[in-house]
Amino acid sequence: MEQTKRHRQQNSITSNNKKKKLSNNSSSITHLEDLPNEIFYEIFGYLDFHYVYKAFSNLNIRFQNLLNYSIHSIKLNISSMSKSTFQYYYTHIIIPNKHCIKSLHLSNPFIINLIFKPFSFSIISNFIQLETLILNNIEKIYLTNILKQLISLPKLHSLVINSVDIVRCNNKFYCQLFRLPTLKYCKFNIPEDDHYDELPFSINEYSSIKHLVIENNIHLKKLDALLSYVPQLHRLSIHQLNQSFDKETQTFSSVLKYLTHCSIGKISISFDEFELLSKNIFHHLQVLYILKNCDEEYVNANRWEQLILSHIPYLKIFDIKFNIRIDNHLTVENLMNQFNSSFWFERQWFFTYNFRLKMFNFPVTIYSTRPYR
Repeated sequence: MEQTKRHRQQNSITSNNKKKKLSNNSSSITHLEDLPNEIFYEIFGYLDFHYVYKAFSNLNIRFQNLLNYSIHSIKLNISSMSKSTFQYYYTHIIIPNKHCIKSLHLSNPFIINLIFKPFSFSIISNFIQLETLILNNIEKIYLTNILKQLISLPKLHSLVINSVDIVRCNNKFYCQLFRLPTLKYCKFNIPEDDHYDELPFSINEYSSIKHLVIENNIHLKKLDALLSYVPQLHRLSIHQLNQSFDKETQTFSSVLKYLTHCSIGKISISFDEFELLSKNIFHHLQVLYILKNCDEEYVNANRWEQLILSHIPYLKIFDIKFNIRIDNHLTVENLMNQFNSSFWFERQWFFTYNFRLKMFNFPVTIYSTRPYR
């Protein structure tokens, strides 16, 4: 009994000591400035550095030193800024911290041109920690110079690049993109005019890109050549896939062993051509999304079933939206009944349709209701 009482007293003393210690520690941090530098660096890491600088740079000497001699990763989004404001920003933020910038987003052509001056004056090669770069509203006359300079960045793995102009031919820009040595994610919009030059197939020149997003329209023949540069590709997204200019029967040379996701926002090739494409690059595909204005060829359930069984056997998500030229309910019902076989039920892929106003060229929309397997 006495031993139990003594044990309780010892526990009470220990508990009181812990409370006093916590109280002392809490009372020692009464101001924001009392937090250690490591905490501030962690907080800064979640914020755009532009706002960090505006909030903390004028507080006191300690915060000025934290910002001027920063050792943490910096994210900069300079999407909209006046010329005069940027000059100050460039001098006091970008130049002193160029070795710490991890992410950079630029949308103002003037600012882009200042960052990417000709080689002898450019500072971009000093951005040795840069991993993510987003460039919007690029004028075509600067594209070649910008892409040349990006080769010097040792850690650049994510690039978004959007041209504000239409170029005569975008082949040379594609080749420059594929020479960037550490790139894993690439999203580009470099539209070209109606003039068409064939993109040469890759010969022992391969990109490390695993996720490719093509925002400009691309023709089937050029896509085949383009894919020869990216054998490690896992994900492919295409804004619009068009038929080739020539009327020759399309054959495909590129083979993608790792492609698992494909999204085609608008597809303007025949189903015969789509089958040829699928046989070459879709064997390991798990996710497929397609939007198409079409006739009945893309709504042939039996043809889809044979294609998937033979050439897309690992498909798990089949998400389609087809706008078709049919104005007869009975015809649509007959088409939809083809999707009621055991093949579709086993995979839990279901579809429905709706009619739009007759003024539309494609009055019927057939789409997935449960695209997930």
